[in-house]
Amino acid sequence: MDNVSDIIITKSHQQPSLAHYQLDFELTEQQQFASNHILKALKHYQPLLLYAVTGAEKTEMIFESIQYARRRGDNVAIVSPRVDVVIEVAKRVKEAFKKENIDVLYQGQSQQYDGHFIISTVHQLYRYKAHFDFIVVDEVDAFPLSMDENLMQNITSASKPQHCHVYMTATPPRSLVQQMTESHIVRLPARYHGYPLPEPRFKYFKVNYNKPQRTLTNYFNIQIHQQRFTLVFFNHIDSMLKMYKVYKTQIQHLDYVYSEDPLRFDKVAAFREGTIQILFTTTILERGFTKACLDVLVLNSHTFTSSALVQIAGRVGRKIDAPTGSVMFLHEGITLKMMKAKREIVKMNRLATQRGWVRE
Repeated sequence: MDNVSDIIITKSHQQPSLAHYQLDFELTEQQQFASNHILKALKHYQPLLLYAVTGAEKTEMIFESIQYARRRGDNVAIVSPRVDVVIEVAKRVKEAFKKENIDVLYQGQSQQYDGHFIISTVHQLYRYKAHFDFIVVDEVDAFPLSMDENLMQNITSASKPQHCHVYMTATPPRSLVQQMTESHIVRLPARYHGYPLPEPRFKYFKVNYNKPQRTLTNYFNIQIHQQRFTLVFFNHIDSMLKMYKVYKTQIQHLDYVYSEDPLRFDKVAAFREGTIQILFTTTILERGFTKACLDVLVLNSHTFTSSALVQIAGRVGRKIDAPTGSVMFLHEGITLKMMKAKREIVKMNRLATQRGWVRE
């Protein structure tokens, strides 16, 4: 608390809207299946876990329920622990719900409307008390939400006594799955475009942080020549910065990004636009990032968690006009977490084929 910032306290109220939305495509059979279940949970104010593979296009599955909620007068929040996810989701939701007053809230952003429909980081829910009827939590297992009980309590505190919470992720924590009855879990094993998830390849590789290595230099140059884009994931900022210093004079169109980078959003935008072709990154881009013609390389993959590896692999092949790509885990010894990540991807592909939701 300080004596400089104005603090305004208003009473929570409801105000319905028409919530017209427009989609440029029809939902797939799988997406409609999920949409129906979400709507059913909302109508009865019940919880739901949407266990959907990366690239299933979860965001579009909640549109029908958002419309129902807003027409009923429910206050709606779509929240995520990650700023990058909030920005990505906000772009898609605002494009569809063009006439809705939607607040997009994260650090440095101020509220413009009355809080009937917001997209925000979980931290921003501290603004609200018993206000929301319908909260969608995207990437519920992402840091810091997965590590902070206070943030989970924050979701409950921002909700009315009668509410619907929908949790969405490709890698649900076991504790959340155990809290749900089977009838409140919807599993979606296929991507919206019907192509299988990219299965990672393992390759032994010992990283040298002091001089360029021919294997990496050749790989980067081939990627650039073939006009492919590459995310190179690091588990530590210091390691990433050392590698960048080694390769910045060797490789064109190369940059790096991490959570505290002051140019973070500009660099990600440049990568999306194609002026950067190879981007060194920490796990801040393991979720909520989509780009065509993308491949991923994970250095020291033996140091990553299985859920992070699944999410990282899920960056590849998300676009219908570029549904395939390469996922390479470079390691100094295969770990159980690496094997678990690959098994999860293979299992989802197999289940999607059995249900007839993926191309043979």
